[in-house]
Amino acid sequence: MNNEHIAKLRLFNRFYTSVIGLLDKQYLNSEFSLTEVRILYELAHHPEGMTATELVEMLGLDKGYLSRMLQAFEKKKLIAKRQSSADKRAFFLSLSTEGNKLFAGLNDASQQQASDLLSSLGDAKAAELIGHMDAIRNIFENLTINKK
Repeated sequence: MNNEHIAKLRLFNRFYTSVIGLLDKQYLNSEFSLTEVRILYELAHHPEGMTATELVEMLGLDKGYLSRMLQAFEKKKLIAKRQSSADKRAFFLSLSTEGNKLFAGLNDASQQQASDLLSSLGDAKAAELIGHMDAIRNIFENLTINKK
């Protein structure tokens, strides 16, 4: 692989993580990390519930790391657990009422962050940026599909 391409990809990754605050210990001025917010996002978008195993597989997380985060969420009453009728060892996780309220605020903050960033570009540059982002996503999605 071309070393210059590798260097430019890594440079872009470092740049972009700073632009959207991914390196901040507390994402979106909350008490939560990016990984924690992503877990809340997935649970919010799967209201029927997800198992911890499904989260591990979907996000590629370490089981122990996820377990500690889920315990913290449970302690804060952000998630609810429902035992599977098919497998008594499995539990479906979903956001509690409190968890849904918290996620709604985080989602609004993320929406505002994206809006502010795109607004600063103007319509033409924002459209150009989104076009490039779509192209990048398509390339990586095809790569992922081809790996399976």
